[in-house]
Amino acid sequence: MNQSQKFEIPHHYGDTKIVLMVRDPWTMFSYWEVSSSFEDNIRSIIEERGLTPERSVLRVYEVNESGENLSQEFELKDWADSWYIHLDDTGREWTVDIGILCTNGEFFRFARSNKVKTPPHTVSDILDAEWMCPKDFYKEMISSGEELGRSSLELKETVERYLWKWLSSGGISSGMFSGTLLSRGKKAK
Repeated sequence: MNQSQKFEIPHHYGDTKIVLMVRDPWTMFSYWEVSSSFEDNIRSIIEERGLTPERSVLRVYEVNESGENLSQEFELKDWADSWYIHLDDTGREWTVDIGILCTNGEFFRFARSNKVKTPPHTVSDILDAEWMCPKDFYKEMISSGEELGRSSLELKETVERYLWKWLSSGGISSGMFSGTLLSRGKKAK
């Protein structure tokens, strides 16, 4: 490819597949592509069987030890190729199908996604001492009167300022903290 040619990411790859991802405990995201030849083949099968396609749908299944249970179904319109799926429960395993629903209720699947598990909507019970915030540092930062949480950048700057102040005041013992303060470019002592 010479320099005058531009590389462009294709809008479609000619595949038939669907992918499911977890965004947070209450939301998943799915995107898909259905090749026109694959869809034409499925529509031919529907027609040969004398059935009438009603609508394209995205089906959401909860997966558990007793199998898969249909949880939600969304009608797909206007060339949709992705969908945010909002859930009523967390900490569960899920999969999705995309396909055509016929007027008699029969579903013809184009593709099935991978399985994902949403995290529970609770504080993790896993404690990692390496990344714990020392109590003195936390108390000083919270009692400072500064507003935390206006933006993630402001929170980051506030935490860095207090961490730098705490480190340079000798409030840390050897071996208690290892790593690099990236914003300062100095190693902790």
